[in-house]
Amino acid sequence: MSTDLSPRQRRFVFLACVAAIFTAAVEGTIVATAMPTIVADLGGFSLLAWVFAAYMLTQAVTIPIYGRLADLYGRKNVLFFGLGIFLIGCVLCGFAPTMLMLVIFRGIQGIGAGAVMPVTLTIIGDSYPALERVRIQPYLASVFAGSSIIGPVIGAFIVENLSWPLIFWLNVPIGVIAVVMLALHYKETPRKVEHTIDASGATLLMLSITALLIAMLQADVLGWWVVPLTALSAGLFYLFLKVEKRSREPLLPAELWRDKALYACNVGSFGVGGSIMAVSVFLPTYLQGVKGSSVLASGIALSVLSFSWPIASTIGTRIMVRTTYRAIAIAGAVALVIGSVAIAVLMAVPFAGVSATVGPAVAAMFIGGGCGMLNAAQHISMQESAGANRGIATATQTFMRTVGSTFGTALLGTVLNLSLAVKIPAAHDAVQTLMEPAARGRLPAGEVDQLATAVGASIANVFWVALVIAVATAATAWLVPNVQPGKLHEKQ
Repeated sequence: MSTDLSPRQRRFVFLACVAAIFTAAVEGTIVATAMPTIVADLGGFSLLAWVFAAYMLTQAVTIPIYGRLADLYGRKNVLFFGLGIFLIGCVLCGFAPTMLMLVIFRGIQGIGAGAVMPVTLTIIGDSYPALERVRIQPYLASVFAGSSIIGPVIGAFIVENLSWPLIFWLNVPIGVIAVVMLALHYKETPRKVEHTIDASGATLLMLSITALLIAMLQADVLGWWVVPLTALSAGLFYLFLKVEKRSREPLLPAELWRDKALYACNVGSFGVGGSIMAVSVFLPTYLQGVKGSSVLASGIALSVLSFSWPIASTIGTRIMVRTTYRAIAIAGAVALVIGSVAIAVLMAVPFAGVSATVGPAVAAMFIGGGCGMLNAAQHISMQESAGANRGIATATQTFMRTVGSTFGTALLGTVLNLSLAVKIPAAHDAVQTLMEPAARGRLPAGEVDQLATAVGASIANVFWVALVIAVATAATAWLVPNVQPGKLHEKQ
């Protein structure tokens, strides 16, 4: 797409894209902070992981499709379509009467969110020449950092002082402002680009993942039906691979898995997505449900996780130019494992004198910082190695991290549900009771302690499994090229 924008138009377009990016970036942390309160209101604790998995699954599968559509039909039209669906999903989520309906509406949100990140970044790329693109990168990074930091705090304030539906409706005026600004100031001349949409591949992949998610997340109630569902998922994935081989523009190009640097980035991104979700989804439940902490306390803990990522990433990239990709990746891997060990141990064996909030928050800081350094090393080495395929390689990395978040949430949610089913009869009602302050206050102190101990032990199991994910993710650091930035092709 060719654009001819004045400096004034560029500024408005940039601000509009930043507003759109903010709505998508803030969504994860602000919802995570509020989920214990939502569970207390709507019930359906067994569907907790689905609230996140449904959003991430539909977002992941639609990301590459929107990228192709933006080339075919224009950036602005596709962004308006996706952002419109996203905002409709936000409105519906606020009106959800049950947890099941919230899961469905989150899926609608995800279908729209798949357009927001890739298309807004493409619009910015179209609007600025190469040198200016480099200069505005810190501002884009600050949007992610800022939204991650203030999202949990805003979520906590809304939940404690207003009403939880507002955490979803907050995005609506911001999204509308972005649409109006782009409509007025972004001018593009569509340039026909021949692309094919791998709709059949995307459909098969989504059905395969959905079948596996159902088998995992509902294992405690499905019984032996888990086996045929898993077999169905495997069969659909096999068909997906067959379709990918014949597709002119596959969702996951095979060449992106042959190069070691690209392979490390994709597998590492998958693991990073799973590791981050362990803290994002289940730490608020632990702090509010088990320890009886305030919503603000869990919001602060998530903020620590979120802002440590960009800070560590920035420091790591500056050191990277004087060392190697692998050195920074290993440093990040070590921090990730240390944080994962610490948070698992703190939940399994609480230490006297260690604050129930501060201890996990410090561990979350190590996890976020480790993921930030590991991701930076893998991402930058991937972009250097990919060369002309940098665009699709970057999109694939985003796709893999989102799918990793989906599977990580599903696996850890399965561990929690199965653990609760063993430890507490009618476990989901028990957790809901702990989440609701008024109901919790009506219980005898001994019963609260008993329930909290059982739920805490179940969440501790979640973080032991998260530790295994972290160790497997850390192992990918040794696949990162052991060269300085800019010298990868010299070595090859």
